[in-house]
Amino acid sequence: MNKKQQKLDLVKYWRGVLLGYMMLAFIILVHFMQLPEWYLIPAFFIFLIVSALVCHNYVLGMIGNMYYFLRKPEKAKKFYTIAVKRNTRNVKALYNYALDALHEGRAEEALKIFQRAERINTKVLFEKLIPLAISSCYWVMGDVDKAIATIEELQSKFNYINPNTLTTLAYFYLLKEDFDKAEELTNKALKDNPAYAPAWDNLGQIYYTKGDHTKAKEYFEKALEYRENMTESLYYMGLIEKSEGNTEKAKEYLEKAAEGYISALSTVKREDIERELEKLL
Repeated sequence: MNKKQQKLDLVKYWRGVLLGYMMLAFIILVHFMQLPEWYLIPAFFIFLIVSALVCHNYVLGMIGNMYYFLRKPEKAKKFYTIAVKRNTRNVKALYNYALDALHEGRAEEALKIFQRAERINTKVLFEKLIPLAISSCYWVMGDVDKAIATIEELQSKFNYINPNTLTTLAYFYLLKEDFDKAEELTNKALKDNPAYAPAWDNLGQIYYTKGDHTKAKEYFEKALEYRENMTESLYYMGLIEKSEGNTEKAKEYLEKAAEGYISALSTVKREDIERELEKLL
């Protein structure tokens, strides 16, 4: 708690300074100089311009966030890159930049940026999002134990953990072959959101790894019912169909999986899909 109190909430501080400035502007311009109240408008814009110059690194992050919101990722990335190099304190910009780096497989770089964002963060939302992203960094870097410990520490701090976090933790336990824990956490996620496709995919992977293809197929089909382009489920359905001798059906699933979005955070890699497709030729 003390650690959190020591952090400086820049936005809250800026709003306080703005309020004080506008009150002073009103007293000087309207009360003492007897000028019309519309003079407060240019005074306000002067404050914004000065703020932009003084806090330009933060503003660069804000511009990146704006482009990110407008779904212009390439433009957002340009501003994020400059802002990060100039040590911006814009937590959302740091988070989005690091998340892109993580998806692109630059886990070590992403981890450092996430940790920098965590040190200065004052928002509850990012108190949950950043550790989850950090755990994924550790996973990509091959340290599953540290990935698990990071999320479990997060769990100990909050009463509510969303299905995404529970499913991610469950998958890490699957990698450790602790199937009971993996299934328990996945079912907990599904209790919260019965339509959460990644959780159904988790169950499919658990039973596929255990060798129960019949039950695995049932869960993968459920995942595809909620998200028809779920790459992992499509891939494993292809493998199951192949094992059952249904070559054409297997090829159909694998080709669809190859068309989907695959990043460093995907549990199935493009090389895996292409390798299985080549075996069917």
